[in-house]
Amino acid sequence: MSKQNTVLTIPEPGQFALEERPFPRIKPGYAIIRTEIAPVCLEGTRIWSRHEFEELFGGYRSDYPDGLGHEGVGVIEEVHPGSDFKVGDRVIVFQGDHCGQCHSCRNALSPTYCDANIHPRDGQTRVAMAGMQDWNDSESGGWAMARYRIAPQANLYRIPDELSFKHAAAANCSLGAGFSNQELMDVRAGDTVLVAGVGFIALGHIISALYRNATVIALARNPYRCDLMRRMGVAHIIDPDDSDWLEQVKALTYQGQGVDHAVECSGAAYYQERCMDAARIYGNVNFSGHMPDEKLDFVALDRVTHPAHKLSGQHDVRVLDRERLVRALLDKDLQRMIDVMVTHEFPMSRAGEAFDIQVSKQCGKIYLYTQQ
Repeated sequence: MSKQNTVLTIPEPGQFALEERPFPRIKPGYAIIRTEIAPVCLEGTRIWSRHEFEELFGGYRSDYPDGLGHEGVGVIEEVHPGSDFKVGDRVIVFQGDHCGQCHSCRNALSPTYCDANIHPRDGQTRVAMAGMQDWNDSESGGWAMARYRIAPQANLYRIPDELSFKHAAAANCSLGAGFSNQELMDVRAGDTVLVAGVGFIALGHIISALYRNATVIALARNPYRCDLMRRMGVAHIIDPDDSDWLEQVKALTYQGQGVDHAVECSGAAYYQERCMDAARIYGNVNFSGHMPDEKLDFVALDRVTHPAHKLSGQHDVRVLDRERLVRALLDKDLQRMIDVMVTHEFPMSRAGEAFDIQVSKQCGKIYLYTQQ
């Protein structure tokens, strides 16, 4: 009997199923990973509740009812001869494909922006995870929420022996995204970092900022997540609806000048505007979250040129940041904060419960164990 692959699907809003598919196939340059943990990103709030599928550049879709999840860690199950990896290696899988020739690939930037994730390859009609599955002539394995997945070897990173799967799994859309964006912003010890729109991306930013010995100020109202932040070590939490919220923020900064870095992690214009208000002259404003159809209306002269703000944003981890990220993951206090952030862990067979909890917002980061 040939080996099969169990794949998580959401055929209709609020319903999930585990379906048997053919075992993945790969071309040279790719590996098959036996996934151990597939963290939940936006699958619950977007696909589970509304069957709303994310579109990438050019309007191409990145996920489908039977194509869920992009984060993960696991063990190499199969590679072609001559690979730099071997069967049994424990690896972090950084999301997306790898063409090796585009601007992002050549400059060790984020694989999210690889041309293979933006434009179909010759003879293909799909991109990103779906395009990677099609490129390998495989009927399964493009996504993380499955027992086995396909990954470009260029997007694998060996997990040090002393690092657990649980802590390594924070390397994508939680700590990883926050860490890489803060490398981009050059967050340093002693800086002030305002974090708004608090979900798992914001919690990752908070962990990264505290690891760097920066002062964190959070704009937040959700009592559950405020408690998580306090347990991590955040001393300053301000209600963004307070009439004097901005005065409270500035009072915590050097000479009242505003924060060095303001990070918005939900995609909500409400918080994006507050981040732009709070950043000091020549400060960084970073958008790490996104929300479909949300628009921010501003005058560039007032919001960018006059305050000399530097605007930035990216979805995940640059290749050039991976080693520093993994070294940070070995820090015991950082691991303690990850343990606070990961509030729920479920076998993939109970995915519906995981998605319902994510929709409730009474959670931090949620992990699915795909072999269960």
